[in-house]
Amino acid sequence: MTFPSLLRPYRGKIAAILALLLAVNLLTLVLPWAIKIIIDDILAARDARFLNFIILGLAVVLCARAALSFLRFYLASVLGERIVRGLRRAVYGHVPRLSLLSINKISPAQILTRLTQDVDSVRRFLFGDAVESIYAFLNIGFTAAVLFWINGKLTAAALLTLPLFAAVYFHRLPRLKEAHRRLRELHGVFSARAGEVLNGIRVVRAFGTFDDERAGFDRRQGLILAVASQMHSVNAWLWAGIELFTSLGVAGILWLGGRDCLAGRMTAGELVAFYTYLGMLFAPVIRVVAVNASYQEAQASLSRINDVLRVDDEVREAPSPVPVPKIAGAFELDHVHFGYLPGEPVLEDIHFSVRPGETVGIVGASGAGKSTLISLLLRLFDPARGAVRVDGVDLKELDLKGYRRQIAVVLQDDFLFSGTVEDNIRYGNPQASGQDVLEAAQAARAHDFIAGLADGYRTQIGERGVNLSSGQRQRVAIARALLKEPAVLILDEATSSVDALTENELQRSLRRFMRGRTVLIVAHRFSTIIGCDRIVVMDRGRIVETGEHDDLLKKQGFYSTLYFEQFREEDRVTLAGQ
Repeated sequence: MTFPSLLRPYRGKIAAILALLLAVNLLTLVLPWAIKIIIDDILAARDARFLNFIILGLAVVLCARAALSFLRFYLASVLGERIVRGLRRAVYGHVPRLSLLSINKISPAQILTRLTQDVDSVRRFLFGDAVESIYAFLNIGFTAAVLFWINGKLTAAALLTLPLFAAVYFHRLPRLKEAHRRLRELHGVFSARAGEVLNGIRVVRAFGTFDDERAGFDRRQGLILAVASQMHSVNAWLWAGIELFTSLGVAGILWLGGRDCLAGRMTAGELVAFYTYLGMLFAPVIRVVAVNASYQEAQASLSRINDVLRVDDEVREAPSPVPVPKIAGAFELDHVHFGYLPGEPVLEDIHFSVRPGETVGIVGASGAGKSTLISLLLRLFDPARGAVRVDGVDLKELDLKGYRRQIAVVLQDDFLFSGTVEDNIRYGNPQASGQDVLEAAQAARAHDFIAGLADGYRTQIGERGVNLSSGQRQRVAIARALLKEPAVLILDEATSSVDALTENELQRSLRRFMRGRTVLIVAHRFSTIIGCDRIVVMDRGRIVETGEHDDLLKKQGFYSTLYFEQFREEDRVTLAGQ
């Protein structure tokens, strides 16, 4: 994405703004010439009627100029807001397509910075400073033409200092551009870390590391200050330089013009008009120089926005996807291999199937690949080799949105949004009735604690559900999944934060809900998966055993080892508590 591509859809409106700029510039030229007429013609002839006529005409011109200035400013501002809206939609709309493997390179806080600060920086340049610079360029062109028409010699003398200044300015420009780019990067890192500390303030306090975080905060602020100081030093030098060159030019003009007036080669009115036009020339030159800082900032911001837009998802939908009106829930993983990084396999030769309506438990030690397996079933990633199919169709061929709408997932640390409890339960099914919400909460064993909250289902739970306990958050997440009425339910450590008594009640409730649906349960607690139709046992990215609970225990293999190790650990914890 480039500045021209942003402006292309609005060519008609931009042309109107440019026409208004042209008209305002032409009307601006009237005032100095009116002053010249008053000094040379009216005051010398003492013609009061002509003075009244000139002043009346000047008032009309100034009013017209003010009206056109208002119109061009208003149109530019509104158009700028429209472009900002489109740019934000482009960035926000691209978020679901961000590569899950690459997303760690751009944190949520940095994406938020691009949506707000960077987009606003682009807007300020395009329809603030850029418009003003166009106005300035037109002003320079028209004013220079009038100056040469009045006195070519004086104009050439006035402009002698500009080439020297331009040479120095463009020599310094690369340093200024690099400083803007570096400053934006540092601000992104600073915002990301500050957001992490605020979100993880409980951990920071629990570990007593706030002083370390504050030291890091000061270090990052110091880097920002150093780069900003360098940038402001270059800007200050440029401002001082142009003020010096313009002041020297004005002093030279007053000397040369004064000599021409004394010699009779120029009238006093012409000198005053020339001096006024010269001021109108130098002011736009300063404005054009000043806009460079805004341009460099906007260019750096647009580059950072493009960094987000260039990160694309590895999962691509088929050009002509197969529609998914309703899935039965028959899954097949056909010799699947997968790894997040080349040469580092996470899953190797995974081969098993799930029948429609079957409840399958997936168990294994931490790092065995259980959650990765679920990610492949959701098609958050595609296998490096092999295929994942549902109802006999490769997931790569399916309409992805239609497929995912029929699946509900509950994760160990499931995400809740700021808003009410009811808003979060409705998230997957906004059209559900209040009675449906109530029944889903009851099935998730969440109704009792929700009813005890200050405002019940209307209680605000805060960002990420911070006002609820982890167990309460999990039950709200389960209610959200149940309300979706999915064909497939995936529970990934969904009850890990729920106490044993509540979990038993929840399991009985879920068994009623799960009838006729395909259910996949990932769990460390064996009590969660004992009643499954089948259990898949994983170790180091491979399936090592499958079968029912009792049969797997009889085999005395890996599953049996995990099972009895867990109960021995629970016994040790119990004895320690006694």
